Amino acid sequence: MLNRSNIILAVALVVQIVVLAISVAARTGTEDRAAQPLLPGFKADDVLGLVIADDLDNSVRIARRDDGWALPEADDFPVKGDKADELLASIAGLDTGRLVASNPANFPRLEVAEEGFRRKLIIASDDETSVLYLGGSAGADTVYARLDGENRAYLGTGLSAWEASTQVSGWIDASYVNVPQEDVIRIKVTNANGSFEFEPDDGTWRYLGLPEGEAFEDTLMPGILRNASTIWMVEPLGRVLLDEYDLAEPTVKVEVAYRQIVEMEAESAEDDSDSEENETDAAQDTLSYTTESYTLSFGAKREDGNIVLKSSTSDYFVAVRDYALDVFSDLDHADFLRISEDETESATATAGE
Repeated sequence: MLNRSNIILAVALVVQIVVLAISVAARTGTEDRAAQPLLPGFKADDVLGLVIADDLDNSVRIARRDDGWALPEADDFPVKGDKADELLASIAGLDTGRLVASNPANFPRLEVAEEGFRRKLIIASDDETSVLYLGGSAGADTVYARLDGENRAYLGTGLSAWEASTQVSGWIDASYVNVPQEDVIRIKVTNANGSFEFEPDDGTWRYLGLPEGEAFEDTLMPGILRNASTIWMVEPLGRVLLDEYDLAEPTVKVEVAYRQIVEMEAESAEDDSDSEENETDAAQDTLSYTTESYTLSFGAKREDGNIVLKSSTSDYFVAVRDYALDVFSDLDHADFLRISEDETESATATAGE
């Protein structure tokens, strides 16, 4: 038989269970019913500009233009494809369905705090500017997200912080010069040591103007060809020539001529016989070429170690890695001379004395 104390304890236990059940049901129901877009009223098409920053002082700013997205700080150099629209579509898909933290003390751990974040996005439209923090993740294609001024952080899907790059190179087509090596027909390098001109010659290279009695050593040509025909930029600098670029008298100039396909036509064979050979040759591609050229002018070395470069075929000055210049800057006539066996033996004997 139950005594008074046991009855009181039993009633208290039942009350606690009921309260807990109501609390869980209410909490779950609220989260499900209250799942709203993380950015209320956000419309990707209304966004005019976007600044993306990280906590290492890297940032990039892009802006909407009539013909797409561009980098306003580089005289509207175009942003690659639909990259910006894809990011905004992912942001529009973030919602409040999965609350992960409501205590600001937990925001640094999630990397969505004002002073500790993976990404800070400043999203501007005609009507307002929103600030969104993106942090770590709980798995692939997920991200912790918090709207500035809100004390709630959520787990979003369909996005990761890494998709919001803070490097300019992540938003552009970084290919600045790209010519097939086999189409290059002349390279001329001019630096402080003089001018050096080369042409392909039946699978090898010929050094033009080589004095009689000297033999050409072409071991440097693969690097020269590679760097003259393919260059990747670190970032575009803009269309305006600044004094700081030091391009009034470039430290190095590289002139490249190459062949360019301009026409492709199909010609039908006149012989209408049924032979297999004539069927194979029934259509021949005739390739027509023209000669095109460009000049690469290398300028100042920037504080970040990158080099200013301008191609004659581009409207933009760009920054490139220093190795794009290194292969040309110190070239000298002696670098292209084959040392005879007698000279090699003499040098070896002198070194041994």
